[in-house]
Amino acid sequence: MKTRREFLKDTCTTCLGTAFLGFTFSQLTSCSSLPIYKTNLSQKMVRVPVANFAESNLVIVRDLQVPFDILLVKKSETEYNAVYMKCSHQENPVTATKTGLYCSSHGSTFDLDGNVTKEPALKPLKKFKTQLQENQILIDLNS
Repeated sequence: MKTRREFLKDTCTTCLGTAFLGFTFSQLTSCSSLPIYKTNLSQKMVRVPVANFAESNLVIVRDLQVPFDILLVKKSETEYNAVYMKCSHQENPVTATKTGLYCSSHGSTFDLDGNVTKEPALKPLKKFKTQLQENQILIDLNS
């Protein structure tokens, strides 16, 4: 029979191991190898060259004037979705992976279209209108 001290030691070791594995997994998930395109906003429009999709159907768009990144998803040769990477639950940043988006603050998950796949978030992520124009994707931040 284990003593109380041995029981507590074993329990704490297990808890620490579980916490470490969870932290490690979340870090690996957030270390997505998605390309990042840095740009400068012009008249509430973001322009992203189509050439950024040469190796991936997903590009993270970053502009220092916009508080959160935008995930730009290539749906077809002519259709693109722009998803604002701000959690709809409590306005925390979300992390993009090749399969969806994840909020590390409270565990909400979203598909690549911004739809909720796991609560506590109840609303989908904000989307912006996109338009293909002369080898560039225009993201309208007014929408």
